[in-house]
Order: sequence, then structure tokens, then C-alpha cells
Amino acid sequence: MSLFRLIVWSCLLGGWAAFASWLITELPFHYWIDEVGKLATFLAIVMATVVSIAIGGGVSLASGLTNPQFFNLAKRTAFGFAGGLIGGLIGTLLGTCIFSIFQDIKVLGFMTRVIGWTLIGLGIGVTEGLFERNFKKVRNGLIGGGLGGFFAGVFFVPISLLASSMSSRALSFVLLGLFIGFFIGLAQVILKEAWLTVEGGFRAGRQMILGNDVITMGTSEKSSLIFIAFGAKGVEPTHLKITRQPDGRYLLEDNQSRNGTLLNGKPVTAPTPLIDGDAIQFGVNVVRFNERAKHGERPPVFIQQPAQAIPAEAIKAAPPPSPVRAAPTAPPPAAIQPAPPPAPPKPAPAAAPKPAPAPPQEGPCPSCGKKVVGIPGQRFCKSCFQTF
Repeated sequence: MSLFRLIVWSCLLGGWAAFASWLITELPFHYWIDEVGKLATFLAIVMATVVSIAIGGGVSLASGLTNPQFFNLAKRTAFGFAGGLIGGLIGTLLGTCIFSIFQDIKVLGFMTRVIGWTLIGLGIGVTEGLFERNFKKVRNGLIGGGLGGFFAGVFFVPISLLASSMSSRALSFVLLGLFIGFFIGLAQVILKEAWLTVEGGFRAGRQMILGNDVITMGTSEKSSLIFIAFGAKGVEPTHLKITRQPDGRYLLEDNQSRNGTLLNGKPVTAPTPLIDGDAIQFGVNVVRFNERAKHGERPPVFIQQPAQAIPAEAIKAAPPPSPVRAAPTAPPPAAIQPAPPPAPPKPAPAAAPKPAPAPPQEGPCPSCGKKVVGIPGQRFCKSCFQTF
């Protein structure tokens, strides 16, 4: 459950618990509670106490929804009932006594309601811190519960003047539950010092305020932050723990798990101080640590990305690489020798003699019988114009 949802659920469960408890007590008390006398006063105290018990249980139940395990919720609700009982008895008894003395004085009579309901809020607000044995949560609950009861008491008189007695009681008690739940949740969120956010794995988005000195994570129901279902792959019952040191720092320690714990991608081999923004990974789960008070900065971690494989189609389509030819190396310089003397010029070959022209031949023309003179192949008859 996120921190915003913690506020919303505290407000809703506180308001609905107040309405349900008022309705249960209003039905049998309705005919006598508006009368003047000791019986009406006694019934008013009983009604306010029952409503306070229900509001305490509802607000404590909302705080346990981060890990909705039955035994954890039952213990928290029982503590809430006890806180509501104590706060309701003290607040209503003290408020009734003061009101009976100063009821004729309008200002003081109004203030007795405010004081009584503020005490109810204080009693309810202290229960969560006592359950977790955390002084700072006790302080935050007192602040939130006191503010919720105070504002509910302030609105009690205007509501009683605008509505009937039964309607005003119903609306006033519902506002008491809403205000106490809202301000207790708001105080716990605003005044938090360190918290965890599940970013990956089982039920990502959950947030948890680090209130205890030791926080454990794993698959066990006794763990502070439980990881089950598919998030349990590679996670042991108590996989790791976070311990708060006296100076306010938090140490991360792997509980000798088989698969180990990673902090910002590096294995945790010894108790390691946590710094705001650190990422804790175990199995498939990733949890982010945040704190309000800064305790230094961790150098960034650079993770080398693996090279992408080249598709086979691209390899086939690529042209074959051209052979690399080695550059010709110059021959070592030879010893300097004197140049040889120039060779004498060769005599030009004698020209071949031209053949003598063939002598002309005489003979008759084979066609016309005329006399033809000339060399063979160039004999021409002037009578029949034949060459032979």
C-alpha cells in the first residue's frame, strides 16, 4: 500500500468504524440518551467510548494493510481497540466532569467538548507506536490524533445547532473518525524519516515506513515486508534485513541466502550502509530505499550494456570484405657502385630488298578472244570489260 493510500484508508476506516459503532449503540440508547439525568449521562459515556474503541481499531487496521496477514492485522486491531478504550474512557469521563461543572458558561462548556475529544484522539493515536515499540511513531500518532480530535470537537457545537440530536451525534462521531484517521495517517507520512518502495516483483507499488530498528524481508509471515507468489522465486523466508544504527543510518545485510542480495547491481557480502536512492534486488524483486536525512552520496554505477547481435540476414547481404594488401616494402639500399660504361649502339638491320615487279604477260581474253596485256590479277579486257 502506498503512503497516499495509507492516509485514505485511515480516514475511511476511521469514519466507517465510527458510523457503524454509533448505529449499534444508537438503536438501544435512542429513547433515553436525550433525557436529562444520570442515565442519559452514563449512556453518552458508553456511546462515546464504544465509538472510540471502533475508531481505534479501524485506524490501526489501516496501518497494517501493507502486509495483510491475519495474525498481524488481529494484533494491530486489538491494540487499536485498547487505545480507543483508554482514550474514550479518559476523554469522555474528564470531558463530562468538566462539562457538568461549567455547563452554564457557554465558552467553557464548548471547550470541554474540544478537550474531551482531543483526549480521545490522543489515546487512539498512541496505539500504533506502542504496537511497534517506536517512540517516533508514538509522537507522530499523538500529533495526528490530537489534531483530529481537536477539529472534531470544534465542529461538534455548530453541528448540534444545525441538526437534530440524533443526526448531530451521527455526523459528529463520523467526523471524529474521519479527522482522527486522516491526521494520524498524514502525520505518519509527513514526519517519516525513511521508507521503502517496491518497484519490481511481488505487489510493486507498496511502500513501508521504516519505524522499527530491524526490518526483515522474505517469504515468511513474520517478515516486516513479505514477498510471496511469483516474487518468491529465489527468495528465502528471511532473505535480508535492514538495521537502524544509533546514529540514524541503516545497514543492509544479506541473511546468508543462497542466491544473495544485490545493492545497485553489486553483491552484498558484508553489512553495507544504505544511502537515499539505493536499489535493493533479491530474486525478481527490486526495493528502493529512501531517507529524509542524507548520509552522503554513493558514486554512480555504470553498467556496460551487452553488444547487440547482428542479424543473419544482414551478414548474408553484406559484401565480402576486400583483402587487405600489405604495403610494398622498399628494398634495403645497396652499396653505391660506379655506373657501367654505355654499351656501343647496335647497327641497324639492313632493309630487305623489294621484289621486282612481275613482267607483263600477253594472251587472248577467254570471253571475247581479244588480245589482253598485263600482269596476272590485273589484266583487263577493253572489249568485254572483264578482269582476270
